[in-house]
Amino acid sequence: MIQFFKMPARPSAHYVVPLVLSLLISACGGGSGSSTSGSSGNSGGSGSTGVSLAAGYQQAKWGANMTVTYPTSCTMTVISNGLPNHAMSAYYLRPASGTYTTVAATTPDGLALTIQPNPNTPSPISTTYNICPTKATTTTVTNMGSIGTMISGAALFNAYDGTGSPAMSQNVSVNFTDSSGTQQTAAFIDPCNGHAAPQQGGNTYHYHGISSCITSKVDTAGGPSHLIGIALDGFPVYGGRDMNGKVITVSQLDQCNGITSATPEFPNGVYHYVLPEGVTNGSSSMGCYAGTVTSTQIAQAQANGICVSRVAINTKVRNRSRLIAENSGTSVNAVNSAHVGQSAARKRNA
Repeated sequence: MIQFFKMPARPSAHYVVPLVLSLLISACGGGSGSSTSGSSGNSGGSGSTGVSLAAGYQQAKWGANMTVTYPTSCTMTVISNGLPNHAMSAYYLRPASGTYTTVAATTPDGLALTIQPNPNTPSPISTTYNICPTKATTTTVTNMGSIGTMISGAALFNAYDGTGSPAMSQNVSVNFTDSSGTQQTAAFIDPCNGHAAPQQGGNTYHYHGISSCITSKVDTAGGPSHLIGIALDGFPVYGGRDMNGKVITVSQLDQCNGITSATPEFPNGVYHYVLPEGVTNGSSSMGCYAGTVTSTQIAQAQANGICVSRVAINTKVRNRSRLIAENSGTSVNAVNSAHVGQSAARKRNA
């Protein structure tokens, strides 16, 4: 079952946290980057019906590597191989796996990383979204793994890596010479603000925040942000500019990184999520879902594997569970039970 937590009107950034699994999963967003396995697909929400957002989604510049269809006025099916339609790095810094055991760098919070070639592994996405979403009476903390699909064809994750740290704040890089004598750079987060999950977790490419490699394809300098993705609950995802081209600050957003305002695709206004510019803390991506999501959707979003690094639960994660509990009227045991429940759901659907 999904655990629902009431959040304060606008908590400080460290309160807006994901459900971190009790047995910590690894360093890259803590879950599968694809919304479902390619064969099963997601059901489009719980059946709650609002105004259809189809007209706006039909204006979005979905990548040529994707197939987007509209079975009904309230459903949209997105199919992709999970790889982005922009360039990726040749090498990444990733947690040790297989023959890659030599530590080349360590994140600010102490995660040991090794140099590994880009796996460039397809992670099929086939998801049917409810595009007549309504806001729920309570918010749902975002799960580990995929929380939406971007117009590039790759997945969006929440702000946190599997160690409980904001992934964007943990970026490190090293320069080295590869076996052919070519100078290379390997980073934890690439120039597009993305990276692939560890080998044990399916190698899924995903983002933890805004990507200029996406926005540069749809936005103009000084102009408004255009639609760049869809969240698991069916609400749209945008970059960090308003209709006048002004930067949207975190203080303008609700606890889920959401706001209701006009956008190029919805000039009369729509509730949407914002990936703010220049933010590397826990507000770099969605902290919760404002709309309705089901346990089946979340289980399927995590079903393509997890980012496993065999790291034991640490004090930071225990403290985050305590903070969630203190600010939601929920016991720490209940929060940790939600962590375990999500882990079990993922294993059943793996």
